Amino acid sequence: MLISAIQKTTLLDYPWKVACIIFTTWCNLRCGFCYNSEFVIPEKISKIKDFIPENIFFNFLKTKIWKLDWVVICWGEPTIHKDLYNFCKSIKELWFLVKLDTNWQNSKVLKNLIDDKLVDYIAMDFKNSFDKYNLTTGVTEDLENYKQSIDTIKNSWIDYEFRTTLVKWIHTKEDMEEIAKVLSWAKKYYLQNFKWWKTLDKDFVWKSFSVTELQEFKEVCKVHVKNVFIRGYDK
Repeated sequence: MLISAIQKTTLLDYPWKVACIIFTTWCNLRCGFCYNSEFVIPEKISKIKDFIPENIFFNFLKTKIWKLDWVVICWGEPTIHKDLYNFCKSIKELWFLVKLDTNWQNSKVLKNLIDDKLVDYIAMDFKNSFDKYNLTTGVTEDLENYKQSIDTIKNSWIDYEFRTTLVKWIHTKEDMEEIAKVLSWAKKYYLQNFKWWKTLDKDFVWKSFSVTELQEFKEVCKVHVKNVFIRGYDK
C-alpha cells in the first residue's frame, strides 16, 4: 500500500471515537473542485519523496492498541490499490475498526471487503446525478460499477454514509432529486459545501452555495432519504 501520510489522531471522522488517518495516492477521477491534487496528479505524486512503509505504519499502530478505536483510509482512491484487502485484514487482526472513504468505482473490491468483514464504516462520494456524473468527475467511466456499489452498501450489515460535495453551477435541485431517488431509504446522506482551496483545476472559479440554498437542497432530498444532513451545520 502506498501511504503518503499519516494523521496520528483525529476526533472528526467518527463521532466520539479516536482515529488515525492513512492517506493513499492516485485517483481514477479528475474532479475540477478536488482540493487534494497532490494525491491525484501523477506529476505531483512523483514529487513525494518519502512514502511510509507498511511496517512503519503497523509498528506505530501496535503502540496505539487501546488508545485508538478506528483507522480511516482515504485519498486519493483507496480501492485502486490491489493490496487494500490485505492491508485492511492486517488492521483488523490488531482489533481496530476500519473506516473507508471512497468513490467506490470498484464494486468487486467493495463486496469482498464487506463480505469478509474487513470494513466497519463506509463513506461513499456520490458526485452528481448519473446524467452529469462523467462531466462532474472529468472522466468517462461505466457507471454500472457505481450503481452496484450503492446497492451493495445499502443492503449491507455495516454502517455507512453517502455524501455529495455541492458546487454552484454544477449541482441543481433537479440533480439533487435524482441523487436522492437513487439513495432512497439510505441510512445517512450528507451534503457538503464546496470550499475553494488549491483546486485541481487551477482555473476553477465556481462558487459555494449559501446556507439557505443548502437547506433547500436538503428539503428536496428528504422526500426520498429520511436522514439528510448538511455537514458543518447539522448534528
